[in-house]
Parts: sequence; C-alpha cells; structure tokens
Amino acid sequence: MEEKQIKIHYGELSTKGKNRKMFQQKMAEQIRHKTKHIERIKIYPNRDFMFIKWEQASYEELIEVLKDIPGISRFEPVYPVAKDMDAIKKRALELFSELNIQDGESFKVVAKRSDKEFELDTYAIQREVGDVIGEAYQNLAVKMTRPTYKLTVSIHLKDEAYLSLLSSPGLQGMPYGSSGRGMLMLSGGFDSPIAGYLMMRRGMEIEAVHFSSPPYTSPQALEKAKKLTAKLAHFGMPIKFHNVPFAKIQEEIKAHVPDSESMTVMRRFMLRIMDQLIEQNNADAIVNGESLGQVASQTIKSMRVINEVTSTPIFRPLIATDKNEIIALAEKIDTFDISNEPYEDCCTVFAPTAPHTKPKQEKIEDYELALDVEALVKDAVENTHIEKIDEDYIKNQEADFANLL
Repeated sequence: MEEKQIKIHYGELSTKGKNRKMFQQKMAEQIRHKTKHIERIKIYPNRDFMFIKWEQASYEELIEVLKDIPGISRFEPVYPVAKDMDAIKKRALELFSELNIQDGESFKVVAKRSDKEFELDTYAIQREVGDVIGEAYQNLAVKMTRPTYKLTVSIHLKDEAYLSLLSSPGLQGMPYGSSGRGMLMLSGGFDSPIAGYLMMRRGMEIEAVHFSSPPYTSPQALEKAKKLTAKLAHFGMPIKFHNVPFAKIQEEIKAHVPDSESMTVMRRFMLRIMDQLIEQNNADAIVNGESLGQVASQTIKSMRVINEVTSTPIFRPLIATDKNEIIALAEKIDTFDISNEPYEDCCTVFAPTAPHTKPKQEKIEDYELALDVEALVKDAVENTHIEKIDEDYIKNQEADFANLL
C-alpha cells in the first residue's frame, strides 16, 4: 500500500528562534494524541515544515483531525516525486486525472524552489508543467486569481520534489501547551468557553474550574459545564475539571452582605479560591469570559475592586468583544447549543436584583469582616472534586444512557 503524506506549514511558529523545537514537540504531541487510533503513523518535524506519513486511514480522516489543532497555519496532502521534470510532469497529469474536471473550470501552477541548483527556475517550472496540463485538458482555462485548482510544485533542497493540489486552512495560533497553563473560570454561559478556546488557540493549556451550588443549582447545570469542557478538549488534550462547592459561601454572603454588593463579594471569593487552585496545580494565570460593561461585575470599577484580592495574572480575551461576535464563535466551535440549555449556574441563581456597578473597596472589605473568609475558602478548596474530561465525554455519556434503556 502506498504511503500517504501531509505537509504542515507552521505559520507564526516559523518566527521562533532557538526554542522552536519545543513548539514543534508540543504540536507533534497533540497530533500523536489525536491520531492514536491510526496504525503506524509517523511524524517528522523539521525547521520549516512538519510531515505526517501513514498508510491505512483516508486523507479526509487526517484533515478532520488537523484542522482543529492550534499552531497549524495550513496543511496539504503532498505527493513525492523525483527531482526530475519528466517525473514531475507525469505525476502532475496523474493528479489531474483523478479530478472530475468540468467545463469552465480553471487552474494555475505555483512553483517553490529552495534548491537553487535545480535545472529550471520557478517561472520555467510553472510554464512547463502548466503547458502539459493545458494540452491534456484543453477545456481547463489558466487563471492566476482564484483558480478552481492550484497545483503547487515544491523543489526541496535535500530531498524529493513534492506536488500538492489541495490546501486546507489550519487553526493558526500557537501549539497547545506551549504558552503555559491557565485555569478557566467556566460557567454554563456563552462567554467562558469562548475565552478558553481563544487562549487554547494561543497555546495555553487549560484546566476548567466550575463553581456549583447544589441544591440551588441542578445536576444538569454541572453536566452542562462538563459537556462544554469536552467541546474545548477537542481543540487540545484531555482537560482537568475542578468542581468547586460554592453554596456555603453564597449562603454566608446572602446572610451578611447587602444584596447590591453581593456579586462583588462573591467574585472576590471566587478569585481567592482560584489563587489556591493555581498554586496547587502549578498554573500560571486565571482565564475568564468577562467582557467590559456586559454586566454589573464587569465594569471597570467593579473589576478593580474584585481584582484587589489577587496578584495572579487574569486573562480576559473577550474584554472588548461584542456579544454577537461571541455568539458567532460559539456556533463555530459547537458550544452554542450546550450554552443555550436552560440550566442556571451559581451566579444566575444568586444574582442580585440591583447590583452596584461602582462598588467602594472600603465598604466591601467592611462587609467581608462579618465572614470567615479564610475558613470558607479553605473548605471550598479542600472539597473540590477533580476529574479528567476528554472530547469523547459526551459520546460516552450518551452511550451509557442508551445502555440503561
């Protein structure tokens, strides 16, 4: 059986210097994880490209995997051939013979030559290969802008020539796990999963932290957060999910803090808990889905008072993003339907009727004197439940439910 090959273009990764190997290793690690079901797959990173070689699976199967891996600019099935013009022309004709060419379609040839000692320059390669294709398929027009088919001929310096006809866009960004580890404050809404996705695309490894408040929040609300985590795991690796019990803290806040200031105090508690989890899990930053001015706790003055309890970096990739843009991204990464499920999270259940948008730090600190802050935080952290969630979580849950019927 003929060996299949895909050539991966790094994009932004190409700008890295001496630590480029680390980025390549992170990308290769994720590809190996995502293709572990494919026998005898081989990955060859080099300075400018990464090659994947295998035999059994289809190109379509690999394309589905690679399109959602961060750090890949674009990728293409490639067909190796000897660095000889007759061999290149013959292989080009073979590739076009496999197409269902229709009247009115067009093509162009693009040559890339890193081997400057090759017998022809790029223009001559393009002309000669284009001539044989045009002669064989006279109903196929030459079109330099947006042709139906683009044949790329790459003459590499040390190895073979490569031909490719199809190029697929990658997810861009940086390889997953190459930009440190963040802990995502994951509710059941639209915003926080998108914040996690954007940081994952920038190479950050994510752990999910969900604050649940049973019996005020339902098991379905917790399950909703786990399903969102599974959707995010599709773009990275299996994700550690931290379920923080938050009901006791919210009951204490409701009993001792005015309703208008309760959200500010609650968010300060969350950040204190996040700090403890960051330390325990050797993470580097907090990630959340806050968008400036979207709700009372996300005004500048509110965030300033809330942030006062932590010195940990807080990444807010949605801070200047419109809600319609967030919804569009949720549809794109397939979290929309889950986020739209009608199960309330802890913030919604205990939402104040008239929250203060300009809280005063001194007043908030006075209200917190009535609470045993340290003990409440310690109890929540010690009773946090942890599990690993991978991208097959939803499918496995559905299978388990079907087996019960």
